[in-house]
Amino acid sequence: MDASPTRALLLAFGHPVVDQYLACRVRAAQIASIARLTPLTVFANVVNVVVVLPVLAQALPFAYVIAWVVAAMSLMALTTIKWFLSSRSPIELASHRALNAAVRHATFLSLLWAVVPVAAFMSGNVNAIWIASCVTTGMICGGGFALATVPQAAFRWVAILYAATVVALVIDQSVMMWPLLVLLTSYTFVVIGSTTAAGWLFASHFLAEAELEKNGDLIALLLNEFEETSSDWIWETSSTGNFRNVSDRFLHASGRTRPELHSMRMVDLAYSLDSEDARAQVAGLEEAISLQKSFREIVIGLTVNGEERWWSIAARPVYDDHGSFTGYRGVASDITEARRAEKLVTHLAEHDSLTGIGNRSWFLNQAEDLLAEQVRCGQNTLTLFLIDLDNFKVVNDTSGHPAGDELLRQVADRFTAISEGRTSLARFGGDEFAALGRFVSDQAASAFAEELVNVARKPFRIGNRDFAIGATVGFTRLRGPDDTVDDLMRNADIALYKAKESGRGRALAFESAMEREVRERRELEADLREAFEFGKLSVEFQPIVNARSGKVISSEVLVRWFHPTRGEVTPDTFLPIAEHAGLILPLGNWVLRKACAAAAQCPDLESVAVNLSAVQFMDPNLVSQITTVLDDTGFPPERLVLEITESVFLRDSGAAPEKLKKLRNLGIKISLDDFGTGYSSLSYLRKYKFDKIKIDKTFVDEIGERSDGLAIISAVIALAHNLGLEVTAEGVERRFQVDALRTLGCDTLQGYFFGKPSANPMHIMQAASEDWDEQEQELVQDGDDDTPKASAAVSAN
Repeated sequence: MDASPTRALLLAFGHPVVDQYLACRVRAAQIASIARLTPLTVFANVVNVVVVLPVLAQALPFAYVIAWVVAAMSLMALTTIKWFLSSRSPIELASHRALNAAVRHATFLSLLWAVVPVAAFMSGNVNAIWIASCVTTGMICGGGFALATVPQAAFRWVAILYAATVVALVIDQSVMMWPLLVLLTSYTFVVIGSTTAAGWLFASHFLAEAELEKNGDLIALLLNEFEETSSDWIWETSSTGNFRNVSDRFLHASGRTRPELHSMRMVDLAYSLDSEDARAQVAGLEEAISLQKSFREIVIGLTVNGEERWWSIAARPVYDDHGSFTGYRGVASDITEARRAEKLVTHLAEHDSLTGIGNRSWFLNQAEDLLAEQVRCGQNTLTLFLIDLDNFKVVNDTSGHPAGDELLRQVADRFTAISEGRTSLARFGGDEFAALGRFVSDQAASAFAEELVNVARKPFRIGNRDFAIGATVGFTRLRGPDDTVDDLMRNADIALYKAKESGRGRALAFESAMEREVRERRELEADLREAFEFGKLSVEFQPIVNARSGKVISSEVLVRWFHPTRGEVTPDTFLPIAEHAGLILPLGNWVLRKACAAAAQCPDLESVAVNLSAVQFMDPNLVSQITTVLDDTGFPPERLVLEITESVFLRDSGAAPEKLKKLRNLGIKISLDDFGTGYSSLSYLRKYKFDKIKIDKTFVDEIGERSDGLAIISAVIALAHNLGLEVTAEGVERRFQVDALRTLGCDTLQGYFFGKPSANPMHIMQAASEDWDEQEQELVQDGDDDTPKASAAVSAN
């Protein structure tokens, strides 16, 4: 509804700018406002009649005076009667006719009083003139303000009296007409302006009340609709905190009867659920209510018909017109399902989905909290354990991932059984677990670590099979107040690494010496990265000769690293570091490219052998990368020999046969390196297709020292030839070794006896059979008798 000033003014003058009902209410209020002043106006009129009687008696005939008095007193009597009747039954609605009657009443009365100034000025009596002037001025002002709520009546009243006074001034020219006329006019305008403002304020106030009432009805309607359709419920309390005006929906949601709720407070509902979480929330609610302040999103727990429910409540205090607190009014909503979903999400975010124990994120948060507590209390009993399962991959490879998952669940159950009440347990992923607890001594921590190892050593029953795996544990205790969780994790990881390195299936505590070793290893890793990035690595070619002719027919590529301060670092040292640092793939690809590019410039060299680490072989892009290198360098695939060790098959997930087939289909030859040093060499010869095998240096070294050495070599050569494989003996350094191997039928020989490795493959072609005696003598003089063959180019072992 528009409550503009113009609209309110028009309404005050009786114009139909609102609906009929509201207009009737406004008219009734206007009339009632005048009626409330009736006793005062009647009294004032009677007094004025008594005052002006002498004036009228001097100016008018007696009969006229009597008639005037009778008319005035009759009108006062009629006004009094109407006032008395309306006071007994107040008027709530009034028509236009009723308002017009009030205007006519004011008109008649003003006409009666208009006689007074005219008669006084006609008489010429100075005293009569002053009395009439005072009475008329008072009547103009008093009547105008008394009739202000009905502006049209007030205007008529003022206009008639003003006109009568002007006429009187014109009649008596002896009086100072113009000054009196100016004063009268100014007073009249003031009264008219004030009357207009009063009428406008009255109508505006009434319109505002009507607007507020309408909005209140709308709000009530919306609240009713809210109660019926919303998931929230409105609640209200008295100043004592007890519920009042309880809606049916709130009643149903609470699970109580109406009398029960009227005798309860919201705090009482919050105390109905006996749980730690619920109790923690009540304190905030009690504080807000005691301070009589607004609150929102306070979560309380309660029982509804024996079931645990959670509500989110909000409310604001309510005050009466005097500013006194009368209670609270607010809303409540059931968030039980949302809370359950939130707890489920939190549980999933903090727990391992497979085993149900904590995950890495949860574990690290626990570690932070426990570490802070230890530092605060000045204790150092906190101990962190990292656990890796041994031979877990075998279960996945032989029985599938479902069996592996079941194994992990059983392991978690066993670890949980011995950890309960002692440590917090988590699974980091894969077959990695961690535990964290307080142990008063190194012996107690070591005993718990041994329990973990022993419980994992017992067989696990999965389906109809028993699996024996094991566990390796590295652990560390809090060493000082400056230690962080990262320090504990790093130290435990170092201990775990050393435990694996020393044989697995054991528990090992962290020691400072381990950290120094790891630091050196990391420094070496950083240097290796720099050497690889800035081209400080190189490759050399070691000759491989035909055992019969002594002619160099092939070579093995060796990667070299000369450190500026450490000197020459052997491949056995830096290749495992490269594998651990993730450098082995780019390094292996670089070696292959350098070897093929250099060998392509030496057509007399029948082939070149490049070692592949297990990590390289497992790379799914291996075949495509090798093909790219061969295409880029123009090196024929028939001249490339790839040497692999048994470690490749230990890590194989079933893709090795297909990958070997693709490589051999390209024309590339495959050689099994270090034959005889593994556990299943013969089974690999049956399962996979090879072109060559290489007898390990350890067997060659035994020639002339152990009688069974020759027997083993002879058997290997015979086996290989029966399978159609070429045999190469590596690590040849003596003439008698050459003679023995040639006698046994070895096909090719490799070692320092035939010359040192060279960066240029053209240089190794100089070795010839007639120089063998001289080469042996040179080796002896140089003191290279015991110099081992450099490790394969990119072997991880």
